[in-house]
Amino acid sequence: MRSWSIDAYLARLAARNPSPAGSAVAALNAAQAAALLALVARFRVGRDHPVGEVARSVLGRAEELHDAALGLAEADIGAVDEVAAAYALPRGTEAERARRSAAIADGLLAAAGPPAELVRVGAELVGLCERMAEIGSGALLADVAAAADATAAALSISRTNVEADIAPRRGTAEAEDLAAVVGPVDDLLRRAARVRDDIRRALG
Repeated sequence: MRSWSIDAYLARLAARNPSPAGSAVAALNAAQAAALLALVARFRVGRDHPVGEVARSVLGRAEELHDAALGLAEADIGAVDEVAAAYALPRGTEAERARRSAAIADGLLAAAGPPAELVRVGAELVGLCERMAEIGSGALLADVAAAADATAAALSISRTNVEADIAPRRGTAEAEDLAAVVGPVDDLLRRAARVRDDIRRALG
């Protein structure tokens, strides 16, 4: 996926294929948020302490989260392809239908892993947005706001995907652990919105 052009990615997204889909969109939003934060940080690293130190710290972590988000996009594609293979299993007999249903549920549960991990990435990105909002200035603040909005999109999409994927296995320990991961999303969305709104007021 990293080697696709934007046109190729969008064509694949629009095609009748199981992947990429929503989780890949979420991961790319997170990757773009991280890239925007890295952009802003690069403009601030030469500043005096403590601004330069904060910018250097944010830059290093943003680059790591950028790579992590892209890795999760690719992991999601692999997981979704496994679910598609489960849907293709034979269902001519009662036993085959039972095996197919179990394989689908297991595949979906595994597919919840990448978006759940992306929530953790998003949580870190919100924190980085908050830090950069404190040291950014001028037009660069608009890029921090864009990063906050992109992160919010990644978090919201990821939560919905996790909830959908764990539905057939709700009540199991693994499913409930994944459900707990998305529990903080509402608070993270409020924090991301606060970053954006505070920046808008500052720029107004």
